Amino acid sequence: MPSVWNPKTEEDIAPDPALIIERLLSLRGIVTEEDRKAFLLPDYDRGLHDPFLFRSMRRVMDRLRSARDAGEQVGIFGDFDADGITSSVLLREALTKIGVPVTTYIPDKHAEGHGLSLRALESFAAEGVTLVCVVDCGMTDHEAVADANRRGMDVIIMDHHHVPETLPDAYAIINPRLPGEPYPFKELCGAGIAFKVLQAVYLEFFPDEYGQLKWFLDVAAVGTVADVMPLIGENRVIVTFGLIVLGKTRRNGFREMISRARIAPDGRAPVARDIAFHVAPRLNAASRMAHARAAHDLLVEEDADRAGELADILESYNVERRKVSDGIAKSVRETAFARSDRRFVFAAHEDFHFGVVGLVAGRIANEFGRPTIVLTKGEETSRGSLRSVPGLNIIEAIGECADILERFGGHSQAAGLTVRNEHLPELEERLERLAAERMGGALPEPGPAADLRLPHPLITLDFVRQVRRLAPFGEGNPEPVFLLEGVRVAEIRPVGSDGKHVKLALSLPDGRTVDAIGFSLADTAAGIVSGDAVDILFQLDENEWNGRVTVQLKLIDLRRSA
Repeated sequence: MPSVWNPKTEEDIAPDPALIIERLLSLRGIVTEEDRKAFLLPDYDRGLHDPFLFRSMRRVMDRLRSARDAGEQVGIFGDFDADGITSSVLLREALTKIGVPVTTYIPDKHAEGHGLSLRALESFAAEGVTLVCVVDCGMTDHEAVADANRRGMDVIIMDHHHVPETLPDAYAIINPRLPGEPYPFKELCGAGIAFKVLQAVYLEFFPDEYGQLKWFLDVAAVGTVADVMPLIGENRVIVTFGLIVLGKTRRNGFREMISRARIAPDGRAPVARDIAFHVAPRLNAASRMAHARAAHDLLVEEDADRAGELADILESYNVERRKVSDGIAKSVRETAFARSDRRFVFAAHEDFHFGVVGLVAGRIANEFGRPTIVLTKGEETSRGSLRSVPGLNIIEAIGECADILERFGGHSQAAGLTVRNEHLPELEERLERLAAERMGGALPEPGPAADLRLPHPLITLDFVRQVRRLAPFGEGNPEPVFLLEGVRVAEIRPVGSDGKHVKLALSLPDGRTVDAIGFSLADTAAGIVSGDAVDILFQLDENEWNGRVTVQLKLIDLRRSA
């Protein structure tokens, strides 16, 4: 069975920081000098592609110009997750900047589900909308687009999801995954595409103000990280500079959320992990527990007091979301343990809250290293979410099950579907077979594998900061994981209110002592005592206490040395 304890690079490497950084870059597929320069020194001006490389962008700009000149009412339909919310906000900024009257419709996740709904079109029609811009969804909404056309509405789809064989009859589609699409970067999320539309708007209508475009990068970066897009290429540029903007954001909503989440209390710039673990969950909590409108309104709110009220609402939703998702995760975890021989974790139940099934599927997939589907069973149909792991393109897999599905959509690592209950057993067996065929071999051991053995002389603040040059870390550019074997435990103790975490002092062979923290590793460390030799998987971090900055190891796993 593949093991996380076997480094991707087995040979020992000299304790030369430059050699280690070069090897880490190589493991991420960055091998040429040009690629290294672009990766380590992202350039805003050169790193953003021309938005008019999208073959439909000129047609979209011309349509927006005619909408402005004719005084048309434009409707934005955005998905209800963090990517859809940020996409809607960015497009709203673009249309408002042009001077187009705009109304935004965010669907109810529980009552309407994914995609452009007939209910939304009726709402748009009542407001006199003649142009509908669909963001972060729409690629499979053939019926709704046809209905919009019958109502005399043009539809522009701005999406990044799976492209079906037959496209909706839309006025224009901007999707980097379209067959023959010349746009060079294919991994933009919905917010990334909305940002490209905003970029085109500034180039087309306000070239003298183009420098102001940077102030929208905070929104684009949140959508990119929240949708777990690979942080490479243009996404790396968006997130690198978006984090800088987020640290000085002009948006009251972000300020209030950051304050409540206690992100960067020491004044440092936020990192991608802050978005993934604090900002995105709060935005997503709105649709999971109630309605996404509160999250959308928070990001566009100009009154600081009202933004604080909306942030408090999201905070309460997030607390409730944690309680509900923890309970469902416990049930799905039991299913995964009970069927440990299966490659695909498959769980369906009437009591699973639909708002959090995607969140739980992602958590279980990460914990067990196995693709996971979590479904809410209704009287006749079940609907839910799938999350994958490296080695299995989930949208391709469920595409092969299309004949027994009512509806599906998504991308390579995340998808959603609706299926009639009588087809659940067949769907489970098909997904299990497809996972076995595509992934091959033994089941992988869950958890991130070590990149390489780190020579202990490099456990220094200087090297920690050199590794940080590889940030922002996330999908497609994981934070480096190192292996250190046979290190002696000088001290070990449980920490945290519930004692689930563990703190260690480790004696290095050169006589230095370094601190280590292992979150949720108290059970794993049970039985390990001072004086034991241990092997550790870890990431490098800094710790500041009383004005003194020291190296701290973030433990991912530990075991007694052989």
